[in-house]
Amino acid sequence: MAAAVAMGVATAGVIVGVLRGGGDGSPAAEQSAFCWGALKRGDVAALSVHPLQRYASDEGNLKGSTRADCQVGAGLDAHGVMKQTQFRLSVGGAPVNTVWYMADDVAGVSLVRAPIAGVPGWINRSMAGVLLPASCTGKLQFGNPVYVRLQVEDDQDETWRDGTLQKRMTDVLMTAATGLTRQLGCSETTFASPDTAPRLLEEHAPAAGKACGLPGFTAPVRFSKEYVTEGDFRLWSCSLGTGADAVHFTVTQDPYLVFLNTTGSAHRHAVLTCGGKRTLVQTDTQDTDLARSFRTAVAHRANCA
Repeated sequence: MAAAVAMGVATAGVIVGVLRGGGDGSPAAEQSAFCWGALKRGDVAALSVHPLQRYASDEGNLKGSTRADCQVGAGLDAHGVMKQTQFRLSVGGAPVNTVWYMADDVAGVSLVRAPIAGVPGWINRSMAGVLLPASCTGKLQFGNPVYVRLQVEDDQDETWRDGTLQKRMTDVLMTAATGLTRQLGCSETTFASPDTAPRLLEEHAPAAGKACGLPGFTAPVRFSKEYVTEGDFRLWSCSLGTGADAVHFTVTQDPYLVFLNTTGSAHRHAVLTCGGKRTLVQTDTQDTDLARSFRTAVAHRANCA
């Protein structure tokens, strides 16, 4: 009887494991570590609506030049497909673009995306992502700032509508991300999971003279919906409208993201000093007057010089 094997290859201090079952259909050996050794059984079980009898992961090569993916589920079937996939963990390189579109790459395209407290990361209903610390850039072969992204499967948000899922996603994401930073030799004490889960954004109608929650900012009448981040301007965003007609605004005081930004036209992009903090203000609107009105409203609210 062919034995199941788990093959590990050590590269640059990172263990890359690939799980394979026996050729005769026998189950693979029980795993105790998952996704390049960054997660343990309790971590992967935390994202299961119904606990599995066993968990297994199928892991890509972290030393490649493209995104590496790890699937976690019940194990591979005879065709090499993961059974009962619970979630996918990905590691890749984030293109340096506007903060809004970087967040699309790191944490998925979504209007309900909310920031994760204390780190350059975001979460929505089924995906969460975070950029690793700046010192991790160059540790892998992606050529860009490194991100870790988590995507849950099986419509788990339909089961957990009280914020439980987002807390579990954040905890598992940050456990994996901090585990990888330790292996790569670029860990930082401030890079840690927050105590509370982000609150997902909800759709609202823009208030007259206070669109995006900014006094003095007026949205054109064609925009009947807005999605705006709560809290301060560390990682703040607002989307007006939906679909192809939507316009997006971001304000960012996270030092790493302000440092990464190098692009933007004069009317779409500005770095201000607000309350003593370097503050990146961006928009993708083609409307020069709307962009100017937004920047003025931010400057008044954030005490910008």
